Amino acid sequence: MRESIAKKIASLPPLPKTLHEFDAAYNDENVTIEKIAAILEQDPMIVANVLKRVNSPFYGLAKKIDSLQHAVSILGLSEVRAIVLENSIKKLLNIDVEPYGVNAEQFARIAQLQSFLIQKWYKSIDPAKAGFLSLAALLQESGKILIADEVIRDDLTLQFRSDLEMSNDVAAVERSFVGVSAAEVTGKIFEHWGMEETLTRAITYSDAYEAAPEEVRELSSALHIVKRAVAINKPLSETSKTIAKNIAQKEGYDVAKLEEALQAIESL
Repeated sequence: MRESIAKKIASLPPLPKTLHEFDAAYNDENVTIEKIAAILEQDPMIVANVLKRVNSPFYGLAKKIDSLQHAVSILGLSEVRAIVLENSIKKLLNIDVEPYGVNAEQFARIAQLQSFLIQKWYKSIDPAKAGFLSLAALLQESGKILIADEVIRDDLTLQFRSDLEMSNDVAAVERSFVGVSAAEVTGKIFEHWGMEETLTRAITYSDAYEAAPEEVRELSSALHIVKRAVAINKPLSETSKTIAKNIAQKEGYDVAKLEEALQAIESL
């Protein structure tokens, strides 16, 4: 990894107080919805994102939800934790992903689509893993923020974007410019923050799942598949979907289940 990227990771401030308070409550089996809502209300942006998520087309609710407590009860604590983590990370990383040809809002949309896709797909494969994978997919592209910063600093934005437009392998382009993929950068960021080991390792190997340790190989391969389907440079294109389905077939997945999940999120 470039020394400049490693230094940026080492200089990142700790995760915010709201996240630590939420995690303490999350791990308390007697916690109430009211307590969770009180923690979240300390950060209006988190509240806005929770309400935005619950009212997204993915959940297909008949009526708009305006109550934070109601939203938490619908989403569940695992989904809310994902939103809290995503919000915390965005606050600590200066989001400018211009080299990838997207703005901050589009970048967030890519992450959400990857998260929704893996959640929908894995509920039909292994529901016990669906929540974990949904969180991992939402966060796995975070390293792109630091890679974009390096590309901008090197004044290679136009060349990087041009190479992305011609490529079907985003990680390969990243490695060609900065010597490391976004998954590996994300893993190092999460190591720095002391996040859970399984999450960190599953994401770290998601661009090289065939080299992943056995205990996270399935998780890494699933993350890789949704990353290829909703590629940042060609999200849900026919080429991207075909690549994802080919990898899924090679890994022994029922491709029909992945196709069903892809169809479900294409209308979101």
